[in-house]
Amino acid sequence: MRLSKGGAWNAAAGVVTLIGIIAPVPGIAQVAQNSDLFNLSLEQLTRVEVNSVSRHDQPLFDTPAAVFVITRDDILRSGATSIPEVLRMVPGVDVAQIDANKWAVSARGFNNRFANKMLVMIDNRSVYNQLYSGVFWDQADLLLEDVERIEVVRGPGATLWGANAVNGVINIVTRKARDTQGAMVVAETGRVDQEGAARYGGHWGPSADYRIYTKYLHRSPLLAAGGSSSQDGGSSERAGTRLDWKQSARNLFTFQGDLYRDPEQQRVDFNYASTAFSLNPVRAAGGFAEARWDRQRNPSSDMTVQAYYSDDRRSEISNLVHMRSFDLDLQDHRPLGGRNDFVWGAGYRRTVDTTGGAQPMFLHPGHVGELYSAFLQDEMTLMPGKLVLTAGTKLLWNTYSHFEYQPSARLLWKAASTRTLWASISRAVRTPSDLDRDDRLQFSDGVVDKLPLEVLITGNPRFGSEILRAYEGGYRQRMGKTFSVDLAGFVNHYSSLGATLCSTPYFVKVPAPTIIQPCTYVNGVSSNAQGAEAAVTWTPVAAVQLQGSYTWMQNRFDNHGNSAELPLNNEDWTTPRNSFDVRGFWSPAPKWTLGAIVNGNSAAAAALGTAVANPSAYLIPGHTRLDLRLARKIGENTTLSAGGANLLQHDHMEFHSDYAVHSQIPRSAYIRLQWTR
Repeated sequence: MRLSKGGAWNAAAGVVTLIGIIAPVPGIAQVAQNSDLFNLSLEQLTRVEVNSVSRHDQPLFDTPAAVFVITRDDILRSGATSIPEVLRMVPGVDVAQIDANKWAVSARGFNNRFANKMLVMIDNRSVYNQLYSGVFWDQADLLLEDVERIEVVRGPGATLWGANAVNGVINIVTRKARDTQGAMVVAETGRVDQEGAARYGGHWGPSADYRIYTKYLHRSPLLAAGGSSSQDGGSSERAGTRLDWKQSARNLFTFQGDLYRDPEQQRVDFNYASTAFSLNPVRAAGGFAEARWDRQRNPSSDMTVQAYYSDDRRSEISNLVHMRSFDLDLQDHRPLGGRNDFVWGAGYRRTVDTTGGAQPMFLHPGHVGELYSAFLQDEMTLMPGKLVLTAGTKLLWNTYSHFEYQPSARLLWKAASTRTLWASISRAVRTPSDLDRDDRLQFSDGVVDKLPLEVLITGNPRFGSEILRAYEGGYRQRMGKTFSVDLAGFVNHYSSLGATLCSTPYFVKVPAPTIIQPCTYVNGVSSNAQGAEAAVTWTPVAAVQLQGSYTWMQNRFDNHGNSAELPLNNEDWTTPRNSFDVRGFWSPAPKWTLGAIVNGNSAAAAALGTAVANPSAYLIPGHTRLDLRLARKIGENTTLSAGGANLLQHDHMEFHSDYAVHSQIPRSAYIRLQWTR
């Protein structure tokens, strides 16, 4: 549905006036354990349990890390149709939309379409792509109504989760089958997205629950710089199932799997000239199957065994990739004595890919990678109820960089029941990808001395791991029954960062006289980053919740005097120095909910290739956006909601990527209907 500017925006202006009183006040979103967030006290909200920090459940308020949890209610109230949109509320996480189908998401800097220092998981299943070092967010789509919560750890999580959990970990936890019984139908139409989804859950015998679902999401083209269509529309089609079998009081078996297909369009330009782009189709399809066994020995001791297999095919810019992954993971958690809480585990992962197409991006037609890992971590109570030390390490061996170690130590001091302080020191690595070691990309870059100039970028078989030493600290406090604050700061030192080294051009006669500019990847740059993150929540009355966050970050690169070495893809931070998110929610009546979201950031550098002579000319301007949502529950089974996004301006740019031409994010509106029974 395309709404006219007049009626929709006048209505939106009225809603802005109504909610203007509450929107400027900051707060933080916490996890609700039931569907009515406003019935939970602030203490209950800060006592919810998370798993991603210690690989066992522990209260969020007592975690010695910078953790943010997004509840299912937060997701549904946001009006979002994708996981990246939901993540905008997390302090320290930079989210930018590139075009209708692509996103750049990273924690604490180094943002790009393939943010290679951010590990993303769905139910502890990694969706990090080893071929490119990053995440295809269009392939990591979900039915958002089936997401229980999203746990976001800013800072290293490598001790427990392994390689590439350098700047953060995102773990998307889906709902158990028993919590999704009955039927559900969702329909949405609007300027940007049109969605249709259906789900059904039931019982299979006395001890098993299941659900099946299907979802279709159509993404309309966004806007080009001149206001015309960006011709980058696409769609996502998927279906999936989950079965939870409680074999006994101690044993739970979970089986789940998805199939998907993503036909898309994009504009491609390796010369970064907006008039020289070409339209290029993207075709992606695949799926996964996962099995998990949870054994609960007693309330404080448990074991988990998980295995999954994924199969993905993708065609993009005439490059064909078929990637298969198998992963096996074991975890054992048990107390040792009265003061030690011990968790250990081991894992194996094998990835196999084949590449080809009219313009393959790799020197070799296939790659096989293996990773063996083991970890251990002990949570030691030094002073009961007051002081806890958590220490451990992850040991791994991988095909490219071989042996790696990733230790960490975290100290938590509970100064009072409503006040905690924590500090940590960690080492983490980003292991090489197939692209780092085996890339081959050649493209035209103008004319020199009346001869065509072509840039040839190749991988480096000796490319090694990037290394981070991180120092973090934080403070949490509940002030009375209505207000809480969560602060975190970090100092990160990166060494052996990927860089692009361009050497002396040379002349070739065949197949035509051409000047070749050779470039290769090296570990040649270091950097120092610092940042601070703040999040608060305030519930002045039962019907109102106010949330907000603010982030400040900066980074300095050092190429150690070698002016020929530039940070990989010129990703000179590519992250705003200042960003904020403010949310206000009001329930004026039992069946009504009104929400306003204001977020924005300062300017940032663009992530461009080495062919750009002046990357600063591609600065991403800062922006502020306003989103509104009004929801009404009709009877017991139906919810109708309507809203608008980016209401403060006609359109704006959020990211300038390497070869995919960016789009302008337009002002938009939508209507959504959800029926459950």
